[in-house]
Amino acid sequence: MDRLPYDVQLALARQLTVRDVVRLCATCKKGQALMRDRSMWHHMLSRLLLHFPQPQIAMRLANMEVEEMKMWVIHSARLDRLWHQIDYQPRVTRDYHCDKTVEHVKLVAGGNWLVIVLRDGSLQLHELGAPAPAVTLAQSLTDDESVFYLSSRLSLTNEHEDLIILQMGVRYNQCNIYVYHIAVVDPVPAFLRVGKISVTGSVWCCASGGQLLVYGLESGTGDMILHVCPLGPQHADNAGPAVSMNIGPWSADEDFTISVLSDSQVMLAYHGGISIYEIPPISASAPGRGQPRIRSVQPLWSTTCDIGEGIYRISPFTGSSSAGAPVHPLVIAGTNALHVLRVFPDSRVEYREVTYPLIAGAEIGYIGLGAVGQRRAIWDCTEARNGSMFIYFQTYSLPRTILDLGADRAAFDAEELGPEGRLGSFSVRVEPEEHLVSVCLEEATGRVCLLLNNITTGARRISVIDVV
Repeated sequence: MDRLPYDVQLALARQLTVRDVVRLCATCKKGQALMRDRSMWHHMLSRLLLHFPQPQIAMRLANMEVEEMKMWVIHSARLDRLWHQIDYQPRVTRDYHCDKTVEHVKLVAGGNWLVIVLRDGSLQLHELGAPAPAVTLAQSLTDDESVFYLSSRLSLTNEHEDLIILQMGVRYNQCNIYVYHIAVVDPVPAFLRVGKISVTGSVWCCASGGQLLVYGLESGTGDMILHVCPLGPQHADNAGPAVSMNIGPWSADEDFTISVLSDSQVMLAYHGGISIYEIPPISASAPGRGQPRIRSVQPLWSTTCDIGEGIYRISPFTGSSSAGAPVHPLVIAGTNALHVLRVFPDSRVEYREVTYPLIAGAEIGYIGLGAVGQRRAIWDCTEARNGSMFIYFQTYSLPRTILDLGADRAAFDAEELGPEGRLGSFSVRVEPEEHLVSVCLEEATGRVCLLLNNITTGARRISVIDVV
């Protein structure tokens, strides 16, 4: 290798996996030059971001220093190796005691900032390790109001990475839905409110994507109505829905979640299946002109499957503006399998189930609170604590085959994971009275955030776990 011209060495190194590059540089006399070569690390990080979008990194790539590029590439490779190890020990766990009024916590893309939602509706942006929040956005709630729902969507294409939706109960059978973007490209994230909708009735579920907010509202006669509201500075608060779709009778026992796939497609995931609906075109003059006519609609695609509590374990995704395949599939971690969907702009849907990788005769067991990313997933597998001092987590390296990487597949060690991926595990020590409230995964860093509640004292604790 040392006898080859440097440009040939560089070209060969670009074809290798990260693990092989590091091994080569450790054994080759000219390896240190390769380790310092910006073009090689730029190539490897660009290839990584092509298949696993991380906008907060991609938007800085042109001006990123070599050492930071190298850090992200090697860090990602280490995560890929460790995530499916059995009973591994995370590198570090940091605990932050927080106010009893903390209702929700969420890691912002990049893993260095936390969104904290308080019981009174206030929002905080808190840098990990900082003594006080950098940003506090107060809400003026009355004694009759409370925050009872939080949804967060990771965008893989925009500089506003996380989308937070707060739903607040209001007297007289009303609620307010606030929609915020969190800009994370700048050194200090910032909240940007992009819409507010006041709704009469009890909203079952709501979500947003792009410039749309969609929420489900029971009709009063047993049907479920999906209301679609445009968002953005050109639309006034409380303008009301522009489109209302009656999807038919809905059982009061059937919870569901909404995913806005594009400005023309919305997905419902419920315990017994998945349905995708087409959103009718929205007229620019429609909002604010009274309630729209409610249209009866049928799903353009649906399937019956065992989603279970997987309705709360749905991956981020990207759409496509062309007739080609979406950049990345949408993945749901169901009761017994992954449910993988690619939804095309022309309404074609590719769907498959990937069973979890179990040894013969084994069962997946309990799947509790968790999160699903583009290539990794995690869930609580501790069905009954019974005084145990530990919470046990199952980690899952998703199979690369769901990405259809083709010729580039070998670069991401698809053969190591196999067609079903691989399972790993680790545990976290807690107090006997502490119970898990929520789990959040920031996939780029492999950072996991837990919100814990002491059922005896009411004290709450945030635990941040660095796997690598």
